[in-house]
Amino acid sequence: MNTLQRCPEFVGRTMNWLYDHLRFLPRYTPTVLCDTLMNRGEFPELDARAIYPRSIGSRIWSRLGGTRLYPPDRIRIKRSAPRVLHSHFGDLAAGDIQLAQALGVPWVASFYGADVYQLGRRDEWREPYAALFRSVTKVLALGPAMAATLEKLGCPRPKIRIHPLGVDVEELPSAPRKLRTGEPLRLLFAGTFREKKGIEYVVEGAARARRSGVRLELQLVGNPLGKARDRETEEGVSRLIGQLGIGDVVSRHAFLPFTELIERAMRAHVFVAPSVTAADGDAEGTPFVLQQMMATGMPVIATEHSDIPFLLGDLSPMLVPERDACAIADRIQRFWKDPEALVTEGALVRRRMREHFDIRQCAERLAQVYDEILN
Repeated sequence: MNTLQRCPEFVGRTMNWLYDHLRFLPRYTPTVLCDTLMNRGEFPELDARAIYPRSIGSRIWSRLGGTRLYPPDRIRIKRSAPRVLHSHFGDLAAGDIQLAQALGVPWVASFYGADVYQLGRRDEWREPYAALFRSVTKVLALGPAMAATLEKLGCPRPKIRIHPLGVDVEELPSAPRKLRTGEPLRLLFAGTFREKKGIEYVVEGAARARRSGVRLELQLVGNPLGKARDRETEEGVSRLIGQLGIGDVVSRHAFLPFTELIERAMRAHVFVAPSVTAADGDAEGTPFVLQQMMATGMPVIATEHSDIPFLLGDLSPMLVPERDACAIADRIQRFWKDPEALVTEGALVRRRMREHFDIRQCAERLAQVYDEILN
C-alpha cells in the first residue's frame, strides 16, 4: 500500500534517520514529497520529489496560492493513491491540512523537538497547532517527555503515540573502545552549532579534565545552519576554546558524509551529547546521532535532557545534569582512570540500542500504526 511522506528536505545531513526509517518500512511503499531534494547521490533509494517543480507557474503559485497545493502536484499525488499521509515535523504538518483534506486518508503527524518545545511556546502557533490536533488521526512523539508536552499543548491524549527513532544496529560497524598506552582519550561531538546542543559545556568539561591531568583530544563535527543565533553559538564556542587555552587539542570539521563520520567515530573513545534547553525553549527530541554512536559500541556522556533518559532506560544513571561542565569532566576523568569502563559501558549502550531501538523493530511499529488507523 502506498503512503505519502511529507518532509521539509530529503535527505538533509541531520535527517538521515528519516531515510533509514522509510527504507525499512514493511508492508507499505513510501513516496516522499519534500520542499527540497538534497544529497540524493549519497542517499539514492526511495521515490522522492520536490513539491514545487522549478517552473515559472509553480513559483508564482507558491507566492500567491498560500497553503493551497499547486494543481499539477495535487493531480499527481492523487493519482498515486496513497492510503496514509504522514507529515514529518509539526510546523510542516500544520501547513498540510489542505493536502490532508484533498487526499481524504488517515493522517499521521510526527514531532521531533523544536517543533514542540520552541514553537509550542509561541502564540502565533497556538491556533495552527490546535487546527492540526483537531484534524490529524495520530500524533507521534519520540518519547514520554515529548508526549506530555504535546498533551499540554492541546493534543488529545488518545491521539498521541510514543514512537522512537530506530537505528540500523546490524549495518553500523561496532567495536569495543580501548585506550592504549600512550594515546590520548579521544572525545567526539557531532551536531549543529546551536544553543540546545550545549557545545560549550563539553569544551569547558574537556578543559577541566585536561587541567586535572587527562591527556585528551576533542573533535567537534558540525556547522551552524539557518536558525537565528547559530552563528553566534559557533563564535562563542570558538572564543571559549581560545580563552580556555585548549586550541591545541580541539579540531573542527564541517558536516561530513555519513560514512566519514562513522570512520571518525570508530577511532574515537567517547561520544559527548551535552544537550540543554535553550533560552527560547528549544530542546532536543532524541538526538539520533547519539543513538548511532551507542550502536557502534561507543560509550557516551549525555545529559538528563528531554527524552534522552528514555533512550538510556536503566542506564540513565550514566547521564549528567544539563549545563554541568564539572559533571562532564568527572565522566571524562573516569574513563581516563579506568579505561576498562570504555569497554563495559560501550557494550551496555550497544545492547540497549539493539534490544529496544533497532530500525527493524521501530519500522515495524510504524507500520502497525498505519495498520491501526486503516482498520
